[in-house]
Amino acid sequence: MQGLTESEALLRLKTYGYNEIPERRESIILSFLKKFTGLTAYTIEAAIAVSYILGRYIDLMIMAFLLLFNSIIGVLHESRAEKAVNLLRKRITVETKVLRDGNWRTIPSRELVPGDIVKVMIGDIVPADLKVIEGSVSVDQSTLTGESLPVERGRGDILYSGSSIVRGGAIAEVVATGPKTYFGRTAELVQIGKPRLIIERITSSVTKGLLLADLAFIAMVAVKLFISKISIEELLPFSLTLLIASIPVALPAMTTITLALGALELSKNGVLVRRLESIEGAAMMDVVCIDKTGTLTENKLYVTRVIPLDGYNEKDVVLYALLASEKITKDPIDLAISEYAAKLGISREGYFVVEFHTFDPSLKRSEAVVRINSEEFSVMKGAPQVISEISARSVDDLLEKLSNEGCRALAIAVRKKGVVSLVGLIGLQDRPREDSKKLVSKLKELGVNPKMITGDNILIAKNIAEEVGIGCRAVSIREGGIKLIENADALAEVIPEDKYNVVSYLQEKGHVVGMTGDGVNDAPALKKADVGIAVKNSTDVAKASASVILTSEGLKNIVDLIIIGRTIYRRITLWIINKVVKTFQIVYFVAISTLFLGIPVISPTQMILMLFMYDFVTISISTDRAKPSKMPERWNLRKLLLLSSLLGGLKIIELFIALYIALSIGLDINQVRSFIFYVLLVSGLLNILNFRERGFFWSSKPSNAVLFSIFTDILVATFVVISGFFMARISLYHTMIALLYTFIVTLVFTDVIKISIYKKIQI
Repeated sequence: MQGLTESEALLRLKTYGYNEIPERRESIILSFLKKFTGLTAYTIEAAIAVSYILGRYIDLMIMAFLLLFNSIIGVLHESRAEKAVNLLRKRITVETKVLRDGNWRTIPSRELVPGDIVKVMIGDIVPADLKVIEGSVSVDQSTLTGESLPVERGRGDILYSGSSIVRGGAIAEVVATGPKTYFGRTAELVQIGKPRLIIERITSSVTKGLLLADLAFIAMVAVKLFISKISIEELLPFSLTLLIASIPVALPAMTTITLALGALELSKNGVLVRRLESIEGAAMMDVVCIDKTGTLTENKLYVTRVIPLDGYNEKDVVLYALLASEKITKDPIDLAISEYAAKLGISREGYFVVEFHTFDPSLKRSEAVVRINSEEFSVMKGAPQVISEISARSVDDLLEKLSNEGCRALAIAVRKKGVVSLVGLIGLQDRPREDSKKLVSKLKELGVNPKMITGDNILIAKNIAEEVGIGCRAVSIREGGIKLIENADALAEVIPEDKYNVVSYLQEKGHVVGMTGDGVNDAPALKKADVGIAVKNSTDVAKASASVILTSEGLKNIVDLIIIGRTIYRRITLWIINKVVKTFQIVYFVAISTLFLGIPVISPTQMILMLFMYDFVTISISTDRAKPSKMPERWNLRKLLLLSSLLGGLKIIELFIALYIALSIGLDINQVRSFIFYVLLVSGLLNILNFRERGFFWSSKPSNAVLFSIFTDILVATFVVISGFFMARISLYHTMIALLYTFIVTLVFTDVIKISIYKKIQI
């Protein structure tokens, strides 16, 4: 078998295209046109139509321009988010072993072409429609057909793209790729789903509640203005504009950009995000179940103890163990013995292996017949219970001692002249990684409870868990330990199928659970977990089931995932707080002041301009250097609304003082509106600096994007009111009064009170 040549493969690639399902991407024109639909757009369009009917052409032009500008900005931000996600997708690749030019090599699955010869093994996702040439496999087609039981496939049978190999291995020919496959599911692994997030549901609830309250205020204002004989030409645009202020214009762009940029940031830290909701889950995660091997430990065995018996010495034990090991091997036990023997200067020199029996799982031992000079004997290594039974020598006390030290025991025996003698025991350990203890400590500092999951016995589990700082409370799942796991530090004697039950149990107890895994049998648990984490070198099936994929070993990636997840959570929380406070500032202040004065204190045009300038800045929150919380996040709608309402009430008081100042310095009603427009806008912008910090606003520096957008907006607003652009002009002197007042009350007065509010509510 030679497979295709590279030139043949390249020619077929040009003919058939890449082995992927082309995404139906929305054209930029359609995306742009969609910006003119939805509640916000329809309300603004209604206001534009009313302005046209009433002959208010200046208002019409301003609102039309701002709607157009907002649509362009929205498309640009979505494009930026899409680019971030596409960059991420390129890093999540599925690879396949293919025969090209007579040599087996690994290539990205998207480069497969019909006629290629490929090799599939347990844990692989079938990369294209294949016809089996050699071997037999058991295939899970549940994701394609809904069949729960695996099906057997052999020579001549078809393996469908997207199914997974759960047993066996095969060599097969590619018969169809990409859109030509029967099910067309190859691209599933690299697609990043975006279900409705908890954070979106919370925001939606807040928005709906505010909208109902706003409508009540708007109705009262409309009645008041009608009684005050305000013309319909003034009343209708004003009421529509107040309604616009209640709608979260920037919410979709804000959440999409924040999560997409967060996923890109995580990819730079070795964490590939498959499902965006996992970022939110990481922020809320309070328990993470961690595989011992490869995550807490080095995934490499070392000889740490040698116990000679019955007159033998350490070198005898190691020599016989070496002779009972394969010379060229990848077996971790044989490699550990060879490495230790080399350190002691022991070699096979002079010994000739007449016959070798590799490790037999049913016998639980390996054996070699060895000759030196004219003497011939057998050496064995294997499970202590088996070897001690053959040699009729009990070593239970020594085995317990090795287990207490966290070692896996290996027994070595020699058979000479028909008599089997137990030579000694070797203790093997998979040592903890150097950074495990520090990172476990970091997880605990973050309020995340790490629980070690291992297939080892309870004594080894306890030893490793204690050594890495997780704790010493280990339980065995075989002894009903799953019901004790909530208060335990380690769960021993776990098989992959148990992990699903562990996740389910912890979730039933109200925990947000993370679970690591790497094998086919880990897939259900990874899918069930709030944050399914496929560790480095996981099978394709595990990667497809997980919500995040780690690209390096150890815990560092998990710590990064939690910290960045919480940072993103804080960014979106800041947006929600600002949204509620902005509603208080604009809708409630404007409504209440209008009820008292009988005339609007801000014009519809000014309100529309202010809303779009403000939302332009709030988008930059997605890049803010938010400070992650020290404990897992939890959505508490009542506390969130209480906090926002108190801060919003505080801002209303400040605005009424600003209104009093404006009326006291001799401004006419149109100039008062310009003054209030300026104070409202600058106050809303400074709120971002204020509310992003639980302490004083200067405690941490915002991102450059946040600072730049705030500075630019204030500069533009200052130019607008001083020049009288589309509104009554106010002098530089009056503008500076408004600016100074807003800076003092927001960054001094509000900042001090905010700290005590945050401490009291503890959100």
